[in-house]
Amino acid sequence: MHGSLRGSAYRTVGDRTVRLAVVGNCYTDERQLRDGLRAVRAGQWADLTHWPGSYLVVADDGYLTVVITDVAGTRPVYIAEAQGRTHWSTSARSLALRIRANVDHASITARLVCPTVPEVTGDGTAFAGVRRMPGGHALVIDRQGRHSIHEYEQPRALGFTEAVDELRQGLVSAVSHRARSAGRLTADFSGGLDSTSLVLLATDTVGAEVFAVTDADATSLNEDVSYAQRAAHGRPGLHHELITDADGLFFAELLDAPATDQPFPDAARWRMRAAYQDACVERGSDVHLTGSGADTLLATSPTYLADVAASHDMPTLLQHSLARARLRHLPMYAVIAAAVRLAHTTHSSALRQLAQDLAIDPATARPEPPARLRWVMAAGLRAWLTPKARHHLSLRAAAAAEDCTVDPSQISGHRAWAELREFGTYEAELRNQAQALGLPHHAPYLDNAVVRAAMAVPAAARASVTVQKPLLGAALRNLVPDWLLQRRTKGAYDGNAYAGLRRHSSALRGLLAHSELAAEGWIDATAARAELDRLTAGVPGKLAALESLVAAELWLQQHRSSMAASASEVFHA
Repeated sequence: MHGSLRGSAYRTVGDRTVRLAVVGNCYTDERQLRDGLRAVRAGQWADLTHWPGSYLVVADDGYLTVVITDVAGTRPVYIAEAQGRTHWSTSARSLALRIRANVDHASITARLVCPTVPEVTGDGTAFAGVRRMPGGHALVIDRQGRHSIHEYEQPRALGFTEAVDELRQGLVSAVSHRARSAGRLTADFSGGLDSTSLVLLATDTVGAEVFAVTDADATSLNEDVSYAQRAAHGRPGLHHELITDADGLFFAELLDAPATDQPFPDAARWRMRAAYQDACVERGSDVHLTGSGADTLLATSPTYLADVAASHDMPTLLQHSLARARLRHLPMYAVIAAAVRLAHTTHSSALRQLAQDLAIDPATARPEPPARLRWVMAAGLRAWLTPKARHHLSLRAAAAAEDCTVDPSQISGHRAWAELREFGTYEAELRNQAQALGLPHHAPYLDNAVVRAAMAVPAAARASVTVQKPLLGAALRNLVPDWLLQRRTKGAYDGNAYAGLRRHSSALRGLLAHSELAAEGWIDATAARAELDRLTAGVPGKLAALESLVAAELWLQQHRSSMAASASEVFHA
């Protein structure tokens, strides 16, 4: 067995042969941490995941070493086997260097095309032989170096009111612990519900002073700035600053992007974030609050309509279908029909359909009916796959369909956990990129207690036709203003994306002209460049897919450069 906590802050306690370490931001005191040694002796691994904060746990009872991820998987643990031993690390790159692993282009492509379908992506990473342990699991390694992986708790089910109480307590605790621990507390303050609520909660902490920044992006028209200014007005302890940076665009300064451990789909918008993050770094921030994860955790996919249809609650189905029909300009009967059809679709048949979709040449595929709902589907990048890639991913999905064991009544919950844990992989690299800029990124919405409370409520119970996030709104009632909880609009940054696309199109073409995924036979670079040309001309298209591909190619280029530099250092040594 070999373990590595490279680049991680941690605290440890021990008693004779029993040892315990928490890695990350854990806000428990020394006595409570030492009490955790009893859980280690008893093998009660889940008991070690209930402290405030965001962290993973490493425990050793003298016979076993156990590495325990957080529930959402934002604190990654990577595993590899070599010479009959289990190796683990918090860095996939470090582990790949140790076992001399090559880049796994098939795994990278699978995550680009089916990021929220774990049945297709599996536990693969960007490196062959390096696997990622899922959130909510424990890696158990014996003294002979053999390992097993166990889910340490089963999902719970709570009523709405009970979940509201837990969510309120968990979120207030998550924010107040950080506020009290901070020497210089900073925060994103977009004016949206998620980040704004965190800042207002932080200012309720006795003695807290918060420096909060709002991106006053001139390229995108939305109401964020006005909402942020209204929330900040007269708020004791809140120091608010609007940040304007004409160079803070998507795709700007690509070659200067901080390297991440794994490919990160938003890597190409790093300069946009740096436009407002730099002000917090200059203030000496040692805790920076963000609303990251709240949309994935607390908003609902329209597939919840299938659960409503399955419940035979016709008044609710009609009300929610009408709201979706109006929002999407669809016939109401088509929305209802799609919900009923999905309610009768098993997860295995959804995976079989995905396998068929992946196998078809997109040029010959029929357009998707606009009202259709799917449990799983491929991302827009599917349009640029080569025949080799389509065949490979189709076989993965077909094999998954044969092995599927998801009960029909549990599909919504299964899909919600899959999406949340995929966001966990995103959050890990978002934190890596922010910390590379010197900003200590925190995401209170992804603390274990908050996640447990929100995910205990069925998807249909988290949906509303009148407010964005009814569970969050109920939890924060009387803690933040009603006018914020009732906000129905959400800021969008499409203007920034298209402005960045036009200004930096030459750099993007250069990156795609030297595409490694194309050279390895996975992506049709000609089709991707044609899409870039259309988008640059202002034609709506697959912007998200292009951004993901650019980010993957950027990571591959950075990896090649770092490997070349390492080889040069070895040669000169």
